[in-house]
Amino acid sequence: MWAWIQAIDRFVRLYILFFPVSCVLLGAASVPHDLTAGQLGALVAVATCFQIYTYAFNDVIDLSIDRINPARRQDPLVRGVLTPRQAVLIGVVQPLLAIPLTMALGAGAAAYITLAASFALMGAYNVWGKRCPFPPLTDAAQGLAWSGLTVYGAQAIGVTPTWLTWWTAAYLTVFTLLFNGIYGPFRDLTSDFAAGAKTTAIVFGARPASAGSGRHVPTAVSVYAWFLLAVLVGMNAVLMFRNDFHYGTSTWVLTACIVGALNVWAVLLQPQVLHPRESATDVAWRLQMFILMTVLPIAFFASAGAGILLTLAFLNALALVLFDCTSAVTRWAWGIIGAVGLVVHEEHGPPSRITHAD
Repeated sequence: MWAWIQAIDRFVRLYILFFPVSCVLLGAASVPHDLTAGQLGALVAVATCFQIYTYAFNDVIDLSIDRINPARRQDPLVRGVLTPRQAVLIGVVQPLLAIPLTMALGAGAAAYITLAASFALMGAYNVWGKRCPFPPLTDAAQGLAWSGLTVYGAQAIGVTPTWLTWWTAAYLTVFTLLFNGIYGPFRDLTSDFAAGAKTTAIVFGARPASAGSGRHVPTAVSVYAWFLLAVLVGMNAVLMFRNDFHYGTSTWVLTACIVGALNVWAVLLQPQVLHPRESATDVAWRLQMFILMTVLPIAFFASAGAGILLTLAFLNALALVLFDCTSAVTRWAWGIIGAVGLVVHEEHGPPSRITHAD
């Protein structure tokens, strides 16, 4: 059973299903409405269809690149377990399945238009994502595809999107620019560069590691990454300052403190994301990605319904189980926390000494 789960994960990226489901459910949570179990199930199913569609087509189109990427050698298409034709068929079915699911939600025309636009934008990204002369443009198309799910989440349950809906969608768009412009290209830099792919990092001058040195990250890439991170941090600050969740004072202060601490952590990770130590090449960016991805659900925590929270908690746990570097990220993060605690301890001395001096 576990082998089957891992094989499915290789094809449809179960470990990141948390993200599209978050897009849809946070859209539903951004409007004043109580979700029924049926609505919750239908929204999760639509997000799953979108996930399968996205990665089935992406793997077919990028198959020639994936074949020279060691990290992809166990993928079903690379191994030949699935043929490109079978993968395309699986992908084509997903938008069709989303139609009756949306009908079951009793959605109006706006929801169908938004969902169709998201499918179209993701299709455009899959075709031109690594072929566009200016990759940030196709990164933005992917961002709008994911964020379209947020707007759909509100429209599908028959509620007009609010300011909170649009702000959440905007955050997800900017997050995708960072994820697809920096994180993904850093992970696949060697194979993408060898295949002549055009990613944001490569077009801005990033180059794979060479003998005796780490990967080359020019100033343009650093500036772009810092700019996007600053925008995300600023958006989180505005989100908490406006308090469109209508939290009471104590809940608002506690939530703002947690969100603020996570954003500070993401900022402190940025130097390691751009110029990692050899022993932690992929750890910092994966940890930063996880932090920035979970900030929004945490901000919504006290206002979202129990069904939404339980669903996201389960998918988050699934992601941590399936993510191949969860243990390394955990050890690395815990090591940093321990080092900071040691520094503080050495600077101020042990509590017993302070008590004696007093």
